[in-house]
Amino acid sequence: MTHQQKTFEVKEGREYDIIVVGGGTTGISAAVAAARDGAKVCIIEYYGFLGGNATTGLPWMAYHNLNGQRVIGGVAFEFIERLWEVGGASDFYMDPVCSSTIAVNPHWWKIVSMREVKKAGIDVILHSLVVDVDFDESGTDGRRRATGIYMTNKGGVHHLKGKVIMDCTDSGDIARMAGARMVKGRAGDHKTQVASYTITLGGVDVDPLLDYFRQNPDDIRPFPIDNIEALLEQMVEAEIFIIGGLRKLIAKARRDGLELSRGVMPGLVFPKTGEITTVASCIEGLDPTDPESFTKAEQEGMKQTRQWIDFLRKYVPGCKKVFLSGTPHQIGIRETYHMADAEYLLTGEDLAKGTQFKDVISLGGYHVDIHAPSNDGHNDAYVGPPTFQIPYRSLLPKTIDGLLVVGRAFGATHEAQAATRVIPLSMAQGQGGGQAAALAISSNRELRHIDIEELQDRLKKQGQILDHTGLPRHPRASMFQVASVGGHVSLHQSDK
Repeated sequence: MTHQQKTFEVKEGREYDIIVVGGGTTGISAAVAAARDGAKVCIIEYYGFLGGNATTGLPWMAYHNLNGQRVIGGVAFEFIERLWEVGGASDFYMDPVCSSTIAVNPHWWKIVSMREVKKAGIDVILHSLVVDVDFDESGTDGRRRATGIYMTNKGGVHHLKGKVIMDCTDSGDIARMAGARMVKGRAGDHKTQVASYTITLGGVDVDPLLDYFRQNPDDIRPFPIDNIEALLEQMVEAEIFIIGGLRKLIAKARRDGLELSRGVMPGLVFPKTGEITTVASCIEGLDPTDPESFTKAEQEGMKQTRQWIDFLRKYVPGCKKVFLSGTPHQIGIRETYHMADAEYLLTGEDLAKGTQFKDVISLGGYHVDIHAPSNDGHNDAYVGPPTFQIPYRSLLPKTIDGLLVVGRAFGATHEAQAATRVIPLSMAQGQGGGQAAALAISSNRELRHIDIEELQDRLKKQGQILDHTGLPRHPRASMFQVASVGGHVSLHQSDK
């Protein structure tokens, strides 16, 4: 059967200094930072709102390192301050595993992020999908240069020109269209971290749940924690606390015949509102670039939702009357593609050693959090790295000019990305990339040839933290010690 070839009218749109593709937290931070440095910026977003995964109700983790020093500043911290102004975020709480955590109201986040983006003078185009990248031959050393994008929406097909294209998508969509070499998941077998359908449940009676944890302190988290008394003390007063265990109850439910996809239940408890948000569902093999795979994953996530609600009602103290109060706009994806031909590939070893980079653009202090494929979605071991650095070179594809890959798909291995993927770290990286793009335009230089010291000076002026030495510690930091969790995760993770 033959198909008639069709042509489409392409409408010419505006020309920008920087086109940011992807309006999640990474893209928002990149766009705001670049616009404040004088660039004319546009954000293109598939959904009808900005914020991406931050709108699912999950907390933002790891503004601090495991010593309790705040290592994320700049645009990422400024947005927390804007949320505090409208009552849209809790206080920070230190955590012996996740460094720190803060509850963020997802509805306020949508509103605040849009307000701040518009305040910065950024054009926003929602409900639009980029379908191709435009090139010319003006790149250096034989490289092609990305010069624009083609996007589609209900208004038709549009062409926008840009001096710099920033790929802030969760799957490196623009980098793949542009021909950058990408690797899916782990380099050895291309398996990715499992995906989860994030749900929020109301009707939780927190006091019986806390009583259970007092009687079973080894069931709060998936591995032993030395100073459990301090954690229990904080949980009583906190606006939010993290759980990740319930192994004993899950094991009993499984013996009784209940099908549960994990041996632990990772999630967050919100005592003031009587809610639990959980990412307990566990879906392997999702490829968001394959519509059939994506659809099956969404269906499986919804199916598992009922199983976890049944578990909570029947087995978990204080959860007998829980009800479904929130579902996500899409299934939560932890990992897809990584840029394999970045100028520098960040590794798990870099994080574990705290490798120092002359072109550092942001810091991080989150642990190597691998929701392992084919392993019940969980690692039994843990490693908390020192404060680590993200180098600018990891955003640069070797073979393409005019393109930066920022956020989850940047140049990092499976292990390194497991620590850098959380929201504050992605936002800090986004700011680094956004200001680098603005500097390249204002100085009329290639992205790979900008003055790094000038970039770092600009980042510091916008509040970015590039050196964690001498920073004050969080008031609650003394409750937990750096090495409070036993075990070490292999930086060459394999299935059990």
